[in-house]
Amino acid sequence: MNRTEYMAALRRALSALPEEERASALRYYEEYFDDAGPENEQKVIADLGAPEKVAEQILADYRELTAVPPSSKDTAPQPKKRRWRGISPLLLVVLVLLALPLGIPLAGVLVGVIATVFGVLLAVALVALAFIVIVPLGLLAAGVVLCGFSFTLWSIPASAVMTLGCGLALFALGILVSLLMIKLCILFVPPLFRLLVSILRWPFDKLRGRTRKNGGDAQ
Repeated sequence: MNRTEYMAALRRALSALPEEERASALRYYEEYFDDAGPENEQKVIADLGAPEKVAEQILADYRELTAVPPSSKDTAPQPKKRRWRGISPLLLVVLVLLALPLGIPLAGVLVGVIATVFGVLLAVALVALAFIVIVPLGLLAAGVVLCGFSFTLWSIPASAVMTLGCGLALFALGILVSLLMIKLCILFVPPLFRLLVSILRWPFDKLRGRTRKNGGDAQ
């Protein structure tokens, strides 16, 4: 087989290729023979192998290059289905029904404890308020009464002066105690009020936090 016969056989074997692709392939091997020279024609034919094998490789490469890639729609990952990661709703309902006989008395006890704590704190607040208000007012009232009573004792100057002095002293003490109570209220009433609010809110905050946690686990 010479060069002409080899190229003719290669052309026939590449008949399945489009004309442009076949011409390009044949031109490549024509140039290959030209570069080798006439004296190496048989050596080139031996190196290339049978034209059918060469055509088979060319067709395989062409099919690989022109293969249509799979559609992205077909290869798109399927979204994962959401799964319930907490207690199933049915089991939760059963647990609630089973816990009702025990939960109602516990709820009553809890309400009783909260009411008792609130009552104690309210009583302490009322006692403190009474002490803060009544003691200064009592001293001021006593001072005013003694000062007024001293004017009825001017027939006995010594008793009148002593009564007036005691009244003024009680009135001054009432003013000092009032200022002291106001200062103590400014220092201690806001923290005590915040403590009372925190104690009252504690069960509700616990319940709200547990609800949020269960809702986050169920996602």
